Amino acid sequence: MPNNVSYRMGRFAWTGALLMLLAGCAFPGPQSGGSGSVILGDQQGRPLDETLSGFLSGSSAHEILNLSSSPWGANVELQAEPSYRAASGRTCRHLSALSLNTGKQQALVACETPTGWVSRRRVTALLNGTENAR
Repeated sequence: MPNNVSYRMGRFAWTGALLMLLAGCAFPGPQSGGSGSVILGDQQGRPLDETLSGFLSGSSAHEILNLSSSPWGANVELQAEPSYRAASGRTCRHLSALSLNTGKQQALVACETPTGWVSRRRVTALLNGTENAR
């Protein structure tokens, strides 16, 4: 009989542990008030002016904007890809900036922040050698 009691106690302990594990997975922990950003530091990219921010917010996929002056030089053709949700939780768009003067093309990414859109070079383009491919 003592063997049967220890068996039941063991099953009860395992069942309790399993329930606690499942409860811990089912209920979210405390949330911080942050934006969900994984970008550290104050410099989160090059801030874009109202014209560029408006274009990025309202343009459709593959739409082109010709700029006489831009952060990437004079006479630039900017093409915006479809928007997507980045791992940081921000809305972002891949961009292609083509200098009409030199023919040089830059692969960029722009993300929306609480203060407006910012642009950066695409890290993946640097790593896989396709910086100028788009």
